[in-house]
Amino acid sequence: MKTREEWGRFLQDRLVGKILEPLGEVESLSPMKKGKKGLVFLVKGVHGKGVLRLYRDPLVMARTRKVYGLCQGAGVSVAHIHFFEMGGAWLVRGIWGLSLEEWVEPWKGGGSPLLVELARLHSVRRSRWGDPLVGKGGSWLDLEMGRTRSRLQRWAEWMGVDVGPYWKWLQERASRLTPLESYSLTHGDLAPSNLGSREGEPVLLDLDRARFTHPLVDVVALVHYFPEVQGKGIEDYLSLLGFTGEDWLFFSCLFHVKRLIRALKHFTKGEEEWGKVVGVHESWLRSVVGK
Repeated sequence: MKTREEWGRFLQDRLVGKILEPLGEVESLSPMKKGKKGLVFLVKGVHGKGVLRLYRDPLVMARTRKVYGLCQGAGVSVAHIHFFEMGGAWLVRGIWGLSLEEWVEPWKGGGSPLLVELARLHSVRRSRWGDPLVGKGGSWLDLEMGRTRSRLQRWAEWMGVDVGPYWKWLQERASRLTPLESYSLTHGDLAPSNLGSREGEPVLLDLDRARFTHPLVDVVALVHYFPEVQGKGIEDYLSLLGFTGEDWLFFSCLFHVKRLIRALKHFTKGEEEWGKVVGVHESWLRSVVGK
């Protein structure tokens, strides 16, 4: 297997000067980071920039391809993604166009085009037992509650927090959630870095964490990262999906626990800048659950 630098030279030799729509002619390619699932490269063209992801595990790439096909079938606006094989390793290319600010700004006046895309994405349904994308049986909620309990235990170990009340709070509310007949296809990592635009309209990027889960997983993340889309748009969407404020609080808690543990991993390694992020999530959990 080539190193990241060797892959960078390999790709640069083959891509610089080529036309990649909508980037135009490729000017440069440089390593961005070493991800858990593979290597990531930044591509710059005369009309924009894009990302190249080299996956070490072909199963991850295959699942991403399947998700992409489901999105296309449902009419979801996803970024241009092309799959091809190079040197025995799988490469997936994702492209985005305009800057984030150019398509977030119109949301502030009212409705959110991204909520329309989420509605299309969430309309792709599967039985709530099992997830054909990951091959795991059982209820997603049961699996997620198990992961959340492990995260709470890590919070207790690292910060000395009594997490018993938090776990009891979650168990009580999990038993009162609005029943679902099926789970929805969700993006799973709806952050600013995974959203782009094409011709002024939002598109979804980075589908390798998509799962059949509860749609509020996406909506809670959307409101956290983009508070400007709160208000009537979110209320209408929740009403459309048939969820209550209790459902919202429960999934908000799952989100904050997950993000807290991610921040703590960095903070405990000595990355002090993550301390503020830890504080934000701890403060939310204590204010909502701790009381």
